[in-house]
Amino acid sequence: MSMRNSLFQAKQTEQSSKLVGQQSWRARIRSRWRSFVIDSILVIGGVALITVLIAVANLYPQIPTISFAYLLLVLALASLRGLYAAILASLLSFLAFDFFFFLPPYTFIVVRAEDLFTLVVFLATAIITGQLALALRHRIEEANNREHEMRLLYEQAQELAALQERQRLARELHDSVSQALYGIGLGAHTAREAIESDPEQAKESIDYVLSLAEAGLAEMRALIFELRPESLASEGLVAALARQVAVLRARYGLTVDAELGSEPDISLEMKQMLYRVAQEALHNIIKHARASEVVLRIAKREDEITLEVRDNGRGFNPAASYLGHLGLRSMLERVAKPGGTLSIESAPGQGTRIRVRVPLALSDAQC
Repeated sequence: MSMRNSLFQAKQTEQSSKLVGQQSWRARIRSRWRSFVIDSILVIGGVALITVLIAVANLYPQIPTISFAYLLLVLALASLRGLYAAILASLLSFLAFDFFFFLPPYTFIVVRAEDLFTLVVFLATAIITGQLALALRHRIEEANNREHEMRLLYEQAQELAALQERQRLARELHDSVSQALYGIGLGAHTAREAIESDPEQAKESIDYVLSLAEAGLAEMRALIFELRPESLASEGLVAALARQVAVLRARYGLTVDAELGSEPDISLEMKQMLYRVAQEALHNIIKHARASEVVLRIAKREDEITLEVRDNGRGFNPAASYLGHLGLRSMLERVAKPGGTLSIESAPGQGTRIRVRVPLALSDAQC
């Protein structure tokens, strides 16, 4: 029974596929015939209109002028409607030309063989122009398809970047702020239980809660700053880096030697590049370096601006594959875009030093 049902279903599927194929074939035939009918009507109407205008304006003694008028019609139809319309227009134009304006009039008799040259010119013009127009339309369609594909890829890349950024922020919130809030709740609960029996322990718990609150506040400010990229334009690069330094000190207990100086007079694109590079370098320190001391310096000279991030962590071999290599590759790409250089000095057990140098004249021209 099941075998019979499966055979019946397969037969129905085959019949439906054949029916769909026949319907699509018929639709293509109808569309093609409709196009032929429209082209024929346009050609007949165009040739008739030009013939009437030539007769009314009494231009038929001027053979080159009327030939040029028909030739313009052939060119227009070849460009707009294709090869069939152009060839049909060439034949009808020659027939109208011969019937109305060649002697003897109102006959299709060709007295001189040279008169056939007009038909040859019309046909050659129609074929060449039609092929060129067809090739041009194909190229335009391919360009439009490529543009559409590029637009789709760009939109997908934007969606992927937004998704990755949301995931990163979610991890940051989970790893830092949520843990800080949990620690605050635990410390407050401990302080409440010990406030009468052990005031010293209660005081220590309150101090612990205050430190976690300060760390969570600094972390939230840094995350909010990342969610509002326009803050970099309004608050500046130095303020943005100072927020990152505050997070390192309050949340992770690192000793940070920050020499940021005054706000550098550079383009917003340059500030965004330096901020993202410094942010990635500090993130790698937190995640991989196991450092206790960090140095962050930014300095602007007449011809270049430099950024230095150094730590006393466990270091790594820059030539080998390592954790965080994708982040360093991203930093290299960011720095190379405005024509800068990024150097990495590190060895196992000797910490890491990342130095960025960007020529100001070149960077301003490219940004």
